[in-house]
Amino acid sequence: MNTAEILNFPDRQDQFRSNRMENQKTGYIPLYRSIKKKLWAKDVYLRALWDNLLLDAARQPYTAVFKGNSWKLQPGQLVVTSDDLGLALCDRKGIPTGRHAVERMLAFFVKEKMILVQTVHRKGTLITILNYAEYAEKIGNLPEHNTAHISEHNKPSDDAASEGDAAHNGEHNTAHHEQEGNNKNKKISSSENSDEFPNDVTEKFLSRHPDAIGGIYTPAGKLWGTADDLKTAKFIFGRVLIINSTVKDPNWPDWANEVRLMREIDGRTLSEICSLYDWASRHYFWKSNILSPDKLRKQWNTLTIQKSQQPNPPQARPAKAELDWYNRDWADSLPPGTL
Repeated sequence: MNTAEILNFPDRQDQFRSNRMENQKTGYIPLYRSIKKKLWAKDVYLRALWDNLLLDAARQPYTAVFKGNSWKLQPGQLVVTSDDLGLALCDRKGIPTGRHAVERMLAFFVKEKMILVQTVHRKGTLITILNYAEYAEKIGNLPEHNTAHISEHNKPSDDAASEGDAAHNGEHNTAHHEQEGNNKNKKISSSENSDEFPNDVTEKFLSRHPDAIGGIYTPAGKLWGTADDLKTAKFIFGRVLIINSTVKDPNWPDWANEVRLMREIDGRTLSEICSLYDWASRHYFWKSNILSPDKLRKQWNTLTIQKSQQPNPPQARPAKAELDWYNRDWADSLPPGTL
């Protein structure tokens, strides 16, 4: 009696072909070997983040929805959050990269003039890859691609009989020429562009105010502040939370803008701004009336005068205890025979 069992092992060549085709279906962008000459590329996290930005950036202009808001993306742009980017950068144990680490890496790319970063409070971060056309140039226009493409397509295909030319053409177009945003962006009709962010306006603003890069600003630059202005605004908000822990996050571009105006227009230093608000936040009256940079700026002179007169802010007086006329504890300390 034959008890032999036939085991079917998967064809490794078919497995590799399947993986390759799945990779092709998601699209790709050119990655030049010259990147290995960059010192920063030796940092595996910087390198992986840069690759992800290139792969997730929009290939064509389109409008996307992210966190319930409409974004009109141009080629080379993507809208994400630092947390989302960190989830795609994990160590061997699967632990994602923290938000602050991601923001430091983005700041490095900004410093290297590789990207522009625009953070819109509670809506997302718009990242623009500078000179994206050089990375997203259509490979079909290059002689090297034509040669490789023709030679590859002259080979017999195992799937040719079942898929045919029509299927191949559709697959080719998808793999080579479509790569629109990250997996959280969804296309919507152009009639829904209620919250558009024209890239040309932002770039003009940043060219006039390069110190806004790394800070925070609205798309047209109406409200903006440097990284230090934003840091000072967050210091003020931290003191506000001590006074009222339930207060909601402020409009950060507005707060940073007020700090910037105090610096540029009023001639205050960031140290003076923090010092005066620290005093006001401990004052029994002002701590509940000065809860924003705007209010601090309006009351600056009054606060400065009071601070000079009272270096230590008076605290709220404790409530007086009700007098007990029948309590004779005070008499215990008197010498015997006094009463």
